Amino acid sequence: MAGTKIAKTRRAVLVAGNFGRLYLGVLAVFIVSIGVSVSNAEQPLSINHSRAELEDMWKTRIKSFLDVGTVPLIDLQSSLKRHDGNAYLPDALVAMDEVGVALIAFDGYQARRTSKHQKGYRWGYYIHKVVNLYPNRFLLASNGGINKNWVRGKKSFIRQTEEQVKSGVYPIMGEFEFRHYMSRRQCRAGRTFRDVYVPIEGSNAHRLFQLSAETGVAFVIHNEPEDAALRGLERMLQFYPKAKVIHAHFGQIRQPDRQRGFTPERVRFLLRNYSNLYFDLATGYPGRIYRCFGNETLDTVIWRREGDRQFLSLDDRWKEIIIDFADRFVVGFDYGGGRGPLANFIRKRASNIRLIMRDLPEKARHDIGYRNAWRLITGRVWR
Repeated sequence: MAGTKIAKTRRAVLVAGNFGRLYLGVLAVFIVSIGVSVSNAEQPLSINHSRAELEDMWKTRIKSFLDVGTVPLIDLQSSLKRHDGNAYLPDALVAMDEVGVALIAFDGYQARRTSKHQKGYRWGYYIHKVVNLYPNRFLLASNGGINKNWVRGKKSFIRQTEEQVKSGVYPIMGEFEFRHYMSRRQCRAGRTFRDVYVPIEGSNAHRLFQLSAETGVAFVIHNEPEDAALRGLERMLQFYPKAKVIHAHFGQIRQPDRQRGFTPERVRFLLRNYSNLYFDLATGYPGRIYRCFGNETLDTVIWRREGDRQFLSLDDRWKEIIIDFADRFVVGFDYGGGRGPLANFIRKRASNIRLIMRDLPEKARHDIGYRNAWRLITGRVWR
């Protein structure tokens, strides 16, 4: 009888032990799954050089072009996906030297998902790797605001952007989309999700402008200058006078009926009254046609025009603005995913920039080519 009781007791202990081990195993899996759900897909990567060391390298490269009589270009508005970098960077280095491109700032993209349990935005560190490989050629920009987390008004991406930029490692932030029309290529492909509207006065926009005001780090916006979007931008510039805002694609007007307010007079007013506003020249070449859903128009207004033709020179009104406010324009190439070999793209965009700069005074060419960018990324005047 006593033996039976002992056996029953042993079985109870064994069952309890197995249940305990099973419970602990399930708990461990649960804890791991929680860890996976909030972790980034990529491990953080540090930059190998201090900011002072990087700036010395940037300056040396800029001077190498000045020494041979070339106005160097600093591109402050491009993005680079990992597969494009792996495929195209070696040839791009040659093209940069050929056409006088000193530096390119690349936005990063979201990291690839490694588990279906991951939640929130996954910060990408690929551009850190590029900068570590070529520290005298590429500038580290933050991940760009073109992802679903940003577009849908969620908080994970903007929170991480705040944390990253406050670390002090980024000389510039990436491009953030507010109002974005489909490109001609996207329209042909029916990629209607690229028709983006993020409120320029929304809560995430306020966090972005405040971040720039606090840190002094400039950011690029894609904000097709529809009348309401332009008025909203002006209110934000008033509210955050210390934010440094680079408005992308100067003079790109693809829906003229919606963008009647973007006139030489209006732009002159904005530049005169808001010293924190800059424009980049990532814009179309003369005669470029924008087509989408049956609409067709010349998509860049800064070129001299007669009827339906544009010529290889600037319209006098826009040329005067660029000269009068030459300290407020910077170079932009707008490279990104789906644009083909980077070297070819650099050559074409550098050619268009130099066409814009061709008839400008020498001081304006130097200001636009690199001096303004230098001031934005270092906080100092070029010397």
